[in-house]
Amino acid sequence: MKKLIPLMGFLVLSCGASKEAATPMTMSESAQPEAADASASQNMQVKGLWGKIDDSIVEDTMQQHFQAFLDCYQYEALDILEEIEGDLSVYFIVGPDGVVTDEIYFEGGSLGSENTQACVIGKMRHIRFQEPIGGDSAKVRYTFPFEAPYNHPAPFDWSSNEEFLQAMETHRTEIDSCLNGKSGVEFIVYIGRGGRVESAGATAGSQDAYEAGRCLSRAARGWTFPNPGKTRPAKATVQF
Repeated sequence: MKKLIPLMGFLVLSCGASKEAATPMTMSESAQPEAADASASQNMQVKGLWGKIDDSIVEDTMQQHFQAFLDCYQYEALDILEEIEGDLSVYFIVGPDGVVTDEIYFEGGSLGSENTQACVIGKMRHIRFQEPIGGDSAKVRYTFPFEAPYNHPAPFDWSSNEEFLQAMETHRTEIDSCLNGKSGVEFIVYIGRGGRVESAGATAGSQDAYEAGRCLSRAARGWTFPNPGKTRPAKATVQF
């Protein structure tokens, strides 16, 4: 597995004010900054907006579930089409109990398998991470490199293929319905024999946009495209 993409948490510090009555400051009091700093330090409270989980701890936790993630790839991608491969970058938030919250989505990657992505997210919801340090919740990013174990030619790249793009336009009504004004969605589709969609998946920069991409992936299962031939499938990436 690739190394974790580092995340950065941050803290908001606030100083509690003293309730004692104010008294005039003498020259001797003003000459004691260390004592004043110590008093302020005792009244300081840390209110964490975002905490942090150490990168190495996240990596170790994910590695403990390595086989479960590979099973998702095997049964939801390779068993459908052996040419499906690529990476996936997941973004998620770990709550104060160490459990992944509802905010989890794939913000990047080239895999193109909604089934695999849904499986991985399902597995991650059962993982318990270390409780965030310095705050209630922590933002985490992690990249999975899913590489097929088979020796095969790469799919045809149809990302700029005119026939493919024209065929995409015939599904414009469904596309617009799924996107519903959302942008920043990267849609990937594999086209097999007879122009049938073998697999599709999407990534996005936000939870809402990712859900729009999932809608596209599900809709694409019923679409047809030009036939890439018998030798190998075609793969296309479209930005919305």
